[in-house]
Amino acid sequence: MIISGISYSRQQALAKLQKKISQYRQQVDEALGHTALLLKVDPDYQLITHLQAFIVNTLQIANKLSPQDQIIFDNLRIQKQRLNEFKENKRENQVIEFFETETELNQLKSQIGQISKLLDIYRNRGELSIDKSNAFNTHLTEISLELTINSHMNQARKCGEKNNATMYQMHIKQAREVVKKSSLEENEKNRRIKELTNILNNVKKTNKIVIDDTEKLTSEKNTEGNKINF
Repeated sequence: MIISGISYSRQQALAKLQKKISQYRQQVDEALGHTALLLKVDPDYQLITHLQAFIVNTLQIANKLSPQDQIIFDNLRIQKQRLNEFKENKRENQVIEFFETETELNQLKSQIGQISKLLDIYRNRGELSIDKSNAFNTHLTEISLELTINSHMNQARKCGEKNNATMYQMHIKQAREVVKKSSLEENEKNRRIKELTNILNNVKKTNKIVIDDTEKLTSEKNTEGNKINF
């Protein structure tokens, strides 16, 4: 009976250990998905590096709990290497400036919301300062805003290439509405609204579409800094 009791206790302890390791793996997978998205849309590296550091730390804990697990060990080695690359501002892909479809844009907004919730968890645990949490969330909002505006401008450009003035103006108006509802600094908001309004007025006056207007505006927006300063 004593031996049976010891065996049962060991089984319970092993089950708890496996459950904890499984939770760590799930946390890593979730963070890896967020990092993959940010590598596509975020030209800055601070939030990417922060998430990658969380991935490495979580894998280190899992590796200590299960040092014989080769999969965890190999993944830890790979993620450490990636963390060093991000600290050196290195990535394998170029940052995209817009999405081609509304579905992709909505998926981006949904995942950014998930990242924001994860940052709140870090903050509540005391693993992230309130200032950094606020800065990261502001940064995420800026990413979503710029991609939304640029995506509308890209659609406007495509309609312009087809000489579809109605749809061209519709997408410009959508971009302008996004700017109006944004939390941009007032002078910056007014500047962008004015630029978009000028494009619409030019179409109404001349009944001609100037593709360069949308490309120039998109380029100017993309060159504005999305950096986070601490």
